[in-house]
Amino acid sequence: MKRSQLIFTVANLLIAIQIYPVNSQSVSTFLTGNGLNGPDGFALDSAQNLYAANWGGGAGTTVLKITPDTLVSTFDSTSNAPDGLIFDASGNLYISNYNSGIIHKISPEGIKTQFASGLINPSALALDDAGNLYVSNYGSTTVSRITPDGTVSTFASGFSGPLGLVFDPSGNLYVSNYNTGIIHKVTPDGTISVFATVPNGSTSRIQYLVRGQSGNLYLPSYGHHKIYRISSSGDVNVYAGTGVPGSTDGPLDSAQFNGPNSIVLTNQGDLYISEYNANRIRKITGVEFPVGVKPGSESLIPVHDALRIFPNPFSSETNIIIESGNQPGVKVILSDPAGKTFNSTALKNVPTGLHHIVFDGSGLATGTYFCTLLAGGHVICSQKMICVK
Repeated sequence: MKRSQLIFTVANLLIAIQIYPVNSQSVSTFLTGNGLNGPDGFALDSAQNLYAANWGGGAGTTVLKITPDTLVSTFDSTSNAPDGLIFDASGNLYISNYNSGIIHKISPEGIKTQFASGLINPSALALDDAGNLYVSNYGSTTVSRITPDGTVSTFASGFSGPLGLVFDPSGNLYVSNYNTGIIHKVTPDGTISVFATVPNGSTSRIQYLVRGQSGNLYLPSYGHHKIYRISSSGDVNVYAGTGVPGSTDGPLDSAQFNGPNSIVLTNQGDLYISEYNANRIRKITGVEFPVGVKPGSESLIPVHDALRIFPNPFSSETNIIIESGNQPGVKVILSDPAGKTFNSTALKNVPTGLHHIVFDGSGLATGTYFCTLLAGGHVICSQKMICVK
């Protein structure tokens, strides 16, 4: 699918759209039940199929494969309380077995082998650029490193219920501590520091971690029934959830979660979140790109939304992704909170496919703005754009 990149400034995008319908970013329910049994760790394959480990209170044995269209099948049924999942660049899936302390490896051909053993309640998994596998030992104070040949060593220690793991592009490893609500940062040489602390950390029961290209970390709080976002400088804010356990879909600030634990960021910039208590998977659309995905590149899987904006909220820059058919008169327009008309931009000779606009919002004040896509003089869709300075 052909894609082009268009870069616009604030001045040539602004126009009034106060009469158009608006759909703001929100939480939806992706899957409930259907084989889910205390869902824990998540992973995505290259086709963006979602894999979910059924920890099942320590008695689970299965890993489910879930297509983007919610077709569910059992991928593996012989694990021992499967917890963390991760794919490597060759398409091998690694599974941490919480009860047995074993890491299994399943090849793209479906061949399952033992990759490593001797771990202590292994949970989350992460891979560095050299192909070393990192494992959080929840039943210990350590994070282990496993070389590609299966050799296990201690990479870092001194944690309290280490769980979530994620790397940044500089090779720093972030570790969430279930017992304390602290996120530690571990440099490549093993130096450990406190990166951030979730409020009321001892009751937060923070879980897995995921990192976007902006540098933001996202992590579920099982104890607080919220999703937190942590900036690249360590500032902690509630991203979604009221804190009251429930199943309400809708806007981020009014949606409810029930025991959220695992989280993964898709190539389209969507978040999947597992809910251990409810045997449910929730979805937040259009958050931001994950690390390693280039906007407009072939690594993006085609989406079916006509307009997507992320990150949203944003501070200075955000991405506008439009999906256009072979129609004349495609326009991207934007208005301020008062509906004041500033300008409009027509995208001439736009081919069918996805198109990426890097939106420079550095000149905007904090507030809610509105972006709309039109084709042939008809409104296709509208989205709120929330700027926070």
